[in-house]
Amino acid sequence: MNRKRASKPHGLIKVSSIFKILVLLILAVLIFIGTIGTTLILGIFKSAPEIDPNNYRALMAETSKIYTEDGKLLQTLVDDEYSEFVPMDKIPEHLANAFVAIEDERFYEHNAVDFRRVVGALVHDIKTRSMEQGASTITMQLAKNLYTSSLKSVQRKVTDIYYAYKIEENLNKSQILEAYLNCASFSKGTVGVSAAAHSFFDKDVSELTLAESALIAGVTNRPEEYTPYNYKQISEEDNPSDVQVVLRPNVTQGYENSEYLVHFAEDLMNLGKIDYFDYIQVKNNTYIPYKAVFNPNSKTRQKRVLKKMYENKYISKEDYESTLAEPIIIKIGKRREGGISSFYTDLVQKDVKEILTNLGYSEEEAHNKLFNGGLKIYTAMDFNIQKTLEETVANPDYYRGSFVDDSGVIQPQVASVIIDHHTHEVKALVGGRGVGGGQLLNRAVVPRQPGSSIKPISVYLTAFNNGATAGDIYLDGPIPKSANFKNPPRNNANSYQGWTSLRNLVRRSSNVGAFQVLRDISVDKDSSKNKNSTYSKVYDDDKAIRKVVETLEKIGVTSIVKPDPEKPNTLLTNDYSFSPLALGGMTHGISPLQMAGAFTTLANEGKYAKPILVTKVLSNTGDAIYEAEPEEEEITSKQNAYILTNILQDVVKKGTGTKANFPGMDVAGKTGTTSDKRDVWFCGYTPYYTASVWIGNDKNENLNFGSDRAANLWKEIMKKVHEDLDKKEFEEPDGIYTKYSFDRRELFVDGTKPHFTNKLYWESDDDDDGNDDEEKSSSKKKSSDNKNSNEDSGKSSRKKSSKSSNNSRSIINE
Repeated sequence: MNRKRASKPHGLIKVSSIFKILVLLILAVLIFIGTIGTTLILGIFKSAPEIDPNNYRALMAETSKIYTEDGKLLQTLVDDEYSEFVPMDKIPEHLANAFVAIEDERFYEHNAVDFRRVVGALVHDIKTRSMEQGASTITMQLAKNLYTSSLKSVQRKVTDIYYAYKIEENLNKSQILEAYLNCASFSKGTVGVSAAAHSFFDKDVSELTLAESALIAGVTNRPEEYTPYNYKQISEEDNPSDVQVVLRPNVTQGYENSEYLVHFAEDLMNLGKIDYFDYIQVKNNTYIPYKAVFNPNSKTRQKRVLKKMYENKYISKEDYESTLAEPIIIKIGKRREGGISSFYTDLVQKDVKEILTNLGYSEEEAHNKLFNGGLKIYTAMDFNIQKTLEETVANPDYYRGSFVDDSGVIQPQVASVIIDHHTHEVKALVGGRGVGGGQLLNRAVVPRQPGSSIKPISVYLTAFNNGATAGDIYLDGPIPKSANFKNPPRNNANSYQGWTSLRNLVRRSSNVGAFQVLRDISVDKDSSKNKNSTYSKVYDDDKAIRKVVETLEKIGVTSIVKPDPEKPNTLLTNDYSFSPLALGGMTHGISPLQMAGAFTTLANEGKYAKPILVTKVLSNTGDAIYEAEPEEEEITSKQNAYILTNILQDVVKKGTGTKANFPGMDVAGKTGTTSDKRDVWFCGYTPYYTASVWIGNDKNENLNFGSDRAANLWKEIMKKVHEDLDKKEFEEPDGIYTKYSFDRRELFVDGTKPHFTNKLYWESDDDDDGNDDEEKSSSKKKSSDNKNSNEDSGKSSRKKSSKSSNNSRSIINE
């Protein structure tokens, strides 16, 4: 035994043993690697957040859309990406087949992962020493688009596979394909086949031809390389009528568009391819015009898609050959309705954000939901009325002395709002002329001093709520110093009526009258001290002012500047005084939207509700998440509203607003002109609609016309709006009686009577010293003829006006 062992060479191991050891080592390494790999993969699976594939629709960013009241698309709200969902039954079969053929030809056979393709891709990548072929199936790509990212890593790839199996467990192939086709990227900020169809061919996805479908299907592999079109600079050989134009933001500091490009943009505007606002942006170097040129790479890729479709028997040889020869015509789709500005939809976006924040969304969430939530936003806009308004205010004939300012914006500017006062819905709105849109300066919501157009909704509405009547008597004449009033106003052109009724104060837009009526809001009109004095003796100005402010706030005016305890209480620091509230000389003013809303109170039997732009908001699945419900508040009685309307009809028939009158319809309204004619207004209504018109220069330069221009523009707008409407009259409610007062049969609310009628018999010259008292009034000369007394005192007041005007502060208004 020992000799045998000694005869064997030392240190030698059989070859077979070495092989066994190597095999065992390799197996051990593989087991170790497999264990580590399995552990890592299981760790990735375990750390991957849980998903609910059935909820794929909620994870997709969808572009929201704004519609008119009858469902006409106004604007597609594109922030970073344009995306819209389309169900599978609306997608053409040849489009779905094109994607399957080029992206995942065994899509209907595999269960999340195509192992044949994985092996083939691995061999190819090893041979080429690249990572060109990823072997991702449509299901894996859907997982990447919805749940992971485009980051190239093993962990992401493993997670995609894990999620792909989860998806296949929960969804059928049709659902998977629907989800993928709606979240794939197609270049130019376009996501989903529906958005691609609109962006590249300006058509609904259901209308795509086989050739167009194959072209779109080829884009997703490398979107920037296979994009259907590229941007190129416009050259002098290009014809504006032939090119597809895209305006892109200027991001190069110091760059300026050439004179040729500016002229080219002007030609595009004249052809209707861009609007005036776009032209101004080109002129100001904010946008650069480029032409969209078909990308030949997309055609090469389309051919490969068609070949794969033919090889997979989705199309015949005849279809394959005829489609290859078919030319592709790119037509870039528009994302907003042409022919109207974005002023209305800009406000709609703001309102929807406010609606969403009121529902509990943060500001960031509300912004994201607005642009990417697939909301269907329905507005109160009547497209025909909006178009009428746009076209009318664009006519330069309505603005004398037009010019273009340093910013390239035409002046004077305009804003107008039309509201159906029965529903409180804003039917049309413009915030400027000669501009078209994209978050512009919206003058419809910019406060401007209203001048005398404020009088009906501030002074007279509040006065009627506090017992005033149309037959109350006041002295329309210069207010002497002896009256001891601080900063009393004077009338426009020093024109006065003498002793007259409240109705005539409104009709002639008397500043002196509005001043007195405001003061008398706080007085006891039956007090002998007030009845027997030219001007009321016992009053509380602060109380009267607070009541007017309260009225204005109830009817939607939010721009009133209130006293600041830290600042002196002067005319220049707040609106709590007579000039702002009676004559419209406010610190900031009132916006045309709020002015129109305020006047609906008179048009709607004394009831006010906030003007409505957004009527309904639907989620991307069609569920209603908001519906407008007007919250009406009674501001005054229907009897008061009717009498004030009747007075404002006189303003239009024979007062300062005659230019607003048009036949076939009852019209009521009020003019307004501010100091030095910086703002001119007309706010009025018919039995159908309430509308405001403001005209002025953006930088407050003086105008060379008055409120008659605003009244005339209002007429031209409303005449067209009412063309096909039946004639209507303002309906008189019960509870009103008529009585002869002053110079006419006057209207009174039951239980009321005119005040200060005893003053009609006074001679105004006796009142110059401002020291009237009860004894003096009883000794005044009386006349048996009211009319003659009024005429005499009117003459006397007019004689005095030239003497007293220098002692009165010139404040505003017409």
